[in-house]
Amino acid sequence: MKRALSISILCCIIPAAVLADKAIGVIPVGLPETDFFYVRMEREEALSLDKHDYQIGGYTVDLFPFGLGPFDHLAGVAGTKAAIFGSVREDISSSRYARGRAYESIRAGLTARPTNHLFVWGNFVLDEQKARDPLYTGKKWRGLAGDVEQAFVWYRSGGFNLQAGRFASFWGGRHSLLLGPNTIMDGVAYSFRWGRIALSYRLSTLDGLSPERNGVSLFEDRYLAGHRIDVHLSNRFRIGISEMVVFGGPGRQLEFAYLNPILFYHGTQLNGNSDDNTLLAVDFDVKPARRFHVYGQLLVDDFQIEKKKQSDQEPNEYGLVTGFYVADVVTGWDIKAEYSRVTNRTFNQPLPRNRYVYEGKPISAASGNDYDLATVSLLRWLNRNLRGSLSAEYGRQGEGSPMDAWSTPWMDVAGDYSEPFPTGVVEKRSSLSVGLKGILHNVLVIDMEAGIHGTRNFGHISGLNRTSPFVQIGLSALFSTAVDVQ
Repeated sequence: MKRALSISILCCIIPAAVLADKAIGVIPVGLPETDFFYVRMEREEALSLDKHDYQIGGYTVDLFPFGLGPFDHLAGVAGTKAAIFGSVREDISSSRYARGRAYESIRAGLTARPTNHLFVWGNFVLDEQKARDPLYTGKKWRGLAGDVEQAFVWYRSGGFNLQAGRFASFWGGRHSLLLGPNTIMDGVAYSFRWGRIALSYRLSTLDGLSPERNGVSLFEDRYLAGHRIDVHLSNRFRIGISEMVVFGGPGRQLEFAYLNPILFYHGTQLNGNSDDNTLLAVDFDVKPARRFHVYGQLLVDDFQIEKKKQSDQEPNEYGLVTGFYVADVVTGWDIKAEYSRVTNRTFNQPLPRNRYVYEGKPISAASGNDYDLATVSLLRWLNRNLRGSLSAEYGRQGEGSPMDAWSTPWMDVAGDYSEPFPTGVVEKRSSLSVGLKGILHNVLVIDMEAGIHGTRNFGHISGLNRTSPFVQIGLSALFSTAVDVQ
């Protein structure tokens, strides 16, 4: 079966139902076949001086100022027409100290636009890599994990957008530490654009804690609610403020307070004596000149203002990301640089049900906590659908994790308490790589990277160092067709 799949040229088609002047199709985030479009939009955002809400994704088709390659022909799907799509993808990786691996995934689904204001998307996935993930607890079929990957409806009327179902989204940019583009959850989200102001809300169910898997006495439901406000002060400057809360417990249901998009959730849970987990974030975009985009975000999980009790010695838990993108330094050549940092215990909480994680991973673009990472990339656009890159990266990873059992070492001392960042034996990683990403011949999506990794204190073992070349290749073959359901 694997051999047959490897030579199949099927495919994937990602949404795009539009009419010429009233497009409401959505390019979903969280799918490997759509990632290139969002990478391309980083460049377009730097080139544009406007008040579009680039900080809130996924994007509707009419936001993309360029052709969508193999997905362009879906622009006429409307009324009784629907688009059937599919993809076969191969992800291959190899490095000096790891056995070469090849994982296959198959996607298929349907998009439709039954009315001018309504867009429908649904796809299932069979994924070999997910089936081998030790965190995966679902069913498997012939070595493949199968599920409905994304299924949602999108409604738009004027400045109001509503999305309901199973989908991924991001707040504050694709590299957001608050809500990242690769976390697919069931729920509802909406936004309303009012002049220079955009109001947004998201409500989702999370994976609960069960007696069988997590050792709790009763099943504990978990939920996520969040809201944000963005203000476009000009074409060059935007600022956004977000708040998220994770809440739940045995038999706990959705609460009206957290359905209210204009309440201060942190104050609500304090006044209600609830031990829920709230996070705040502030993010911004600045364009001092056309082609130059500066962005950043500060996330606060827990911050100690007073120092009256020994418990106030708990280290601050926060994350930040900042970077810039310069387009056309020389025609067709771009530069991108970014630094991110997440302190130990961020996303964690004394009650496991309140951890800011979904299926064992942060609900954000963060790779965990107790780390920092700096990257610099020189980007070369070979054509509008193909980009080459030369990237350098350096990062440090401490021994902390959002899934660690909660500890309080500050309570074991008297007076001031501090701990290094990152904590424990720090794994230090560096890499230099070249990459190629884009669309080939309107039917293939390619994402390749090759280079060399260097790691000091590998696996947090002091003095164990490794240097290894590596190669990673992702290749998707695409297919779609329109059908009339009349």
